[in-house]
Amino acid sequence: MSDLRVGLVCEGPTDNIVINAAISSLLRGRTFVLTQLQPEESIAFGSTGTGWVGVYNWCRQAADQGGGSVSNNPLFDTYDILIVHLDADVADETYENGNIVTTATDLPCSMPCPPPSDTTNNLRIVLLRWLGEAATPPQTTLCIPSKSTEAWVIAALFPFDRIVTSGELECYDSPANALSTKPAHSRLVRAGKKIRQRYQEKAGDIERAWTRVREICTEAERFSIEFLATVPART
Repeated sequence: MSDLRVGLVCEGPTDNIVINAAISSLLRGRTFVLTQLQPEESIAFGSTGTGWVGVYNWCRQAADQGGGSVSNNPLFDTYDILIVHLDADVADETYENGNIVTTATDLPCSMPCPPPSDTTNNLRIVLLRWLGEAATPPQTTLCIPSKSTEAWVIAALFPFDRIVTSGELECYDSPANALSTKPAHSRLVRAGKKIRQRYQEKAGDIERAWTRVREICTEAERFSIEFLATVPART
């Protein structure tokens, strides 16, 4: 039985770690290989940068290579599933802030929170346009944590945090800042910098807590359901 081949487009390497942990939990022992396509230098696409601008650049290049839409991109000959990640706080950005020259006017697109879905739904439309699609294509899963992946980390590792118990986690503007206030021995963010090694050390804990993350974070639940729907049957 061959491994499931998953390509990941994300804002940064710590997002990769969290999403990898989620997938490990969801697949329940089924083997898979997760390849980070972005941010990364690759023969196919070259260096597109990091953060949301890097995701934008990758999506536009991937759509162009597919003749205008990612669903026609030959990358699906290599990967069974494509995951495209974008933090929901990107909804507050402008193309000008990202030094992106475009006639598009769909950013910013944030809405009052709660509910987080008002913003993430808008951002999904934006992300799909970057990919040259009107709807999520087969073999593709969108991953848009509200407000960022760090909300999922808090739900997994600090379920009794005040932000979690208040029910406001997905509407909290700066989850990474909340992580930076944790005790030194469990601090994943320091002086605004995400500590990749700490994320890696906690990956197993995040995987084991994923069921709880789905209960706390509506966007984690949506990602989980949509990812599982794209997983091909075992052969």
